[in-house]
Amino acid sequence: MNLLIINEKCPRCGVIERAEAEFKIGYMNVDTYSLGDEIKWASGPCKPPHQKRPSGGNATGEGYVCCPCCGKDFWVIIKVEHDVILQVEVDYTKNGYIK
Repeated sequence: MNLLIINEKCPRCGVIERAEAEFKIGYMNVDTYSLGDEIKWASGPCKPPHQKRPSGGNATGEGYVCCPCCGKDFWVIIKVEHDVILQVEVDYTKNGYIK
């Protein structure tokens, strides 16, 4: 797991707050990233596919967020292009676990 620092509007309470999105893209070393950072990729034949560098360094994955304001959870979509985290957006199609 890695962490992405985001400033997104919580779909549950509507507050824009700094939060951490847990995600599984790149080398799983519990690294903390921000938008614009370059992803570290794992090497070697025994690493899972989501840790190895994909073709062109392009990947899309999901992140899990707990809002620091309301304590509710939600999902985001994280887009990596040419090894750089370029975009994060709330995934309104996926429900959180916390009621």
